[in-house]
Amino acid sequence: MLIKLTFHIILLIFSTGIVSAQKFESVEKEAERILISLWDEDSVNLTDLTELKYLLSSDIDKNVSGFTPAVNQQSIDSLTNHLAEFESELKNISTDSAFVLFNDWYLHFQNIFYNYSKQKFFASDKTKILLFSTSMSCYCTLKMSRVQTVDLLKFISENTDNYDYWVIDSYWHNELQIEYETLFAPSVIVFDGNNQVLNKIEYEEKMLANLKDFFNYKIH
Repeated sequence: MLIKLTFHIILLIFSTGIVSAQKFESVEKEAERILISLWDEDSVNLTDLTELKYLLSSDIDKNVSGFTPAVNQQSIDSLTNHLAEFESELKNISTDSAFVLFNDWYLHFQNIFYNYSKQKFFASDKTKILLFSTSMSCYCTLKMSRVQTVDLLKFISENTDNYDYWVIDSYWHNELQIEYETLFAPSVIVFDGNNQVLNKIEYEEKMLANLKDFFNYKIH
């Protein structure tokens, strides 16, 4: 009886972890779709924000935060409030400004789920791309970081089956930059399925072109 009970508990924990990952990714994917749309100079559809708020409150709160104790209700509320502030600004700003502000929200989201994303990223057996972005720096660095975030997200969307990825706000989380001696943002590190470093691209405006060249060279 005890063995059966233990098995059911383990199965429940395992199932919760799978559901949690799916719920987290639904929010992440919707946020990335909005970010790309803004970069392409499409105005934000308020329906999209409503969907994002729904996913954030119903899915993240009840699932991922339960699976990741470091993510508490206060953290979720901070994301919800930040999104509400963004929505209130929309009618007064340009699409370019909306892109900048929503990128800030996206980095806020990544900061809240840093430990969860780190575990998920390094557990993947795919080739992985890690982008060090930043929410605090000079104008040129911030602009380059935003552009390269979208470049990477678009590249991943075209190669979903081949790569995993992670965008880090290195202003708040720089320990991996220090560990891998990549002290500039934006920068990219490419890992193989065993988490060995394959390539680094540091503070390079043509990051995406260099990344594609590297993968093409690796294939051939």
